[in-house]
Amino acid sequence: MDGKCAPPAKNHPLPEFVQKRIDWVSNEIQGGMLTFRGAFKMLLEIDDEKELKKEWEFGASSDYMTISDEYRDWLNDPIMGDIRSVALMIAVIYG
Repeated sequence: MDGKCAPPAKNHPLPEFVQKRIDWVSNEIQGGMLTFRGAFKMLLEIDDEKELKKEWEFGASSDYMTISDEYRDWLNDPIMGDIRSVALMIAVIYG
């Protein structure tokens, strides 16, 4: 051990449709227009899309990205949903 912090291992790549949504919020974080909390809300709290879009349009610099059925089904999987939520947070934090 060299004492350096290492990001968690990415054992399974995320689907392209998931990575696109992560890239979308990550660009807003890098531009200083979105906090990590806001990013996680856009990625994880997807039940009220009308409200998400309203919040996004209030302060973001890019267009809102509609939540696809594919993304919604992937995240809301009854068995893997919690693990996938963590994978999303790790991807945003560690890029």
